[in-house]
Amino acid sequence: MKKQPVFCLFISFSIGIFAGDEFFADKSVAVFVMLVVVVCALISFCFKKGKAIAFMLFFIFLGQLSHSFNTPDKNLSDFKGKQVINFQIVKKLNSSEENRRYIIYVSAISGKEKLVQPFYAVYSLTKDKNGLDFTHAYSGIYYINKIKPPQNDYQFSYQKYMLRNNVAYQIYSKEEPVARVKNTLLADRVKQIRLDVLQRIDDSALSIESRDFLKGIILADRTDMDAGVSVDFIKTGLVHFLAISGTHMVIIFWLLMLILKRCIPLKFKNIAVIISLILIWIFAVFIDYGSSVVRSCLMLTFYYVMVLLQRKPDLLHSMALSGLIILIADTQQLFDVGFQLSFLAVFGIYWLNQPILKCLPKARNNVHDFFLQVISVTLSAQLITLPLILYYFHQFSLVSIVANLVVVPLSEIIIVFSLLMVFVLNFFGDVFVINFLYDQLIIHLLKLIHFFAQADFLFFDDIPMSLPEAILLFVLLYLLRFLIKEKRNRRVLQFCFVVCFFFLLRFGLNIHAFHKEEFLSHQYFNQKIFSVRKNAKVVFFFADNLDKNKIENYLVKPYVVSRRIKNYEIIYFNTKEFDQLKYRNEIKSVK
Repeated sequence: MKKQPVFCLFISFSIGIFAGDEFFADKSVAVFVMLVVVVCALISFCFKKGKAIAFMLFFIFLGQLSHSFNTPDKNLSDFKGKQVINFQIVKKLNSSEENRRYIIYVSAISGKEKLVQPFYAVYSLTKDKNGLDFTHAYSGIYYINKIKPPQNDYQFSYQKYMLRNNVAYQIYSKEEPVARVKNTLLADRVKQIRLDVLQRIDDSALSIESRDFLKGIILADRTDMDAGVSVDFIKTGLVHFLAISGTHMVIIFWLLMLILKRCIPLKFKNIAVIISLILIWIFAVFIDYGSSVVRSCLMLTFYYVMVLLQRKPDLLHSMALSGLIILIADTQQLFDVGFQLSFLAVFGIYWLNQPILKCLPKARNNVHDFFLQVISVTLSAQLITLPLILYYFHQFSLVSIVANLVVVPLSEIIIVFSLLMVFVLNFFGDVFVINFLYDQLIIHLLKLIHFFAQADFLFFDDIPMSLPEAILLFVLLYLLRFLIKEKRNRRVLQFCFVVCFFFLLRFGLNIHAFHKEEFLSHQYFNQKIFSVRKNAKVVFFFADNLDKNKIENYLVKPYVVSRRIKNYEIIYFNTKEFDQLKYRNEIKSVK
């Protein structure tokens, strides 16, 4: 607490949020927990050595209290029949194969000027219709449906994910809504400018791959990216490179500093820092400030404020302070996977970078030092985020380390060139030479990433991982720092003990799962799918008119991972035979 007070308060506040999310369903329990925490904090404060504990308990209480105000109301209205609604778009979402998707703000229902509790919804519009923009308000007649919970308990809950973003409804439309010009606020004008920039990129002569890559790496828009390219980035662990992250903001900040230092006299160098900070915040607002962007901007701001004040900057202090500010503004951000991975990666660099760097050979020159730094930073970030990746996504790739070591050193060139492309396309249009060079760079980069992604023998998926197992992996990574630095027998024994405990736990969970037998009726939209599970194998039965690939990704693999099953088989029946089996209840006897 004495060395890193802000980090301890950030952790305490986060614990409070988790506790509030767990107990909020029962308000009496939530109030009781809050009272216990407050009483404990007051008692601790009375003791000389208890003030640090009191502050941490108080921040746990604040986290729980703050989250109670940020938790959406679960008592949602039901809308029967078609409704006339007035709405405007808030955000563009990833498109599906058939539809463009938006988050919309419904301001009025049934044409009434008086608001009927305004709300947010996911709006899907078929791609053959014109896209929506931020300069118009819209109206139309639609069915308004609640976002449904997953039909099977082992699947990702899209409903819960959207509720954390205050979105509870969905609307589907085959007809283009009626548009009318509205009085645009400053925020909408900024969003429209960004939308216009994206449209100019779409209208350019660049290849489709280059256009989608450019929109993603600079303007944080991956809504139209090809599914195959996205899979390549996932399998190679390079999604952070495609998304706007700390690397991008640091490179953009350094580029601004480089330009401003050439334009401003040396004695006014502090002004260059201040202007650069202002400009990256303007850029963050322009690209619709995601959590990783805001975190990066806050960390850079705190870091350079300490430099301007001639105080020693601290990476962990800056990270914790930025995290605390983001969570105070919106406690639901803590449950965003991107937020968790982003902060974990920074903590990993703080915790493991120097110990790993000391294990590497000493640098012979600046170029060698740069590559050693890239290796140590990459390994630190990859290791610390691995338990969370296994827990959420149940996959990891050994090729990601190699891919990052190859691609990350190129990031400065690619990001700076991409910034130049956005500038040129918006102010000068297509310039053949620049377009050609950028196209060749991105096409060869995507080919390189696809080459790494094809190393399937280094990619492991469908890995079961429970929360206790993930926590033990984090304990191992915590101990790894001391093991590398001290190399004492005591540290080796500690590390080996946790490794043994991890494998014993994993072995026990696998044995427990092996002895299970289960017959289930799964729901896939309006279709029934049956499964018979015995020991380490499960057999799925469904009609042959269903899409096997979609069902495998949507239903089969999540079930296999959740039940820790090693083998599965799919048996098809034609629709008539399947219906006969279903109605006769003979599916259990089919092997």
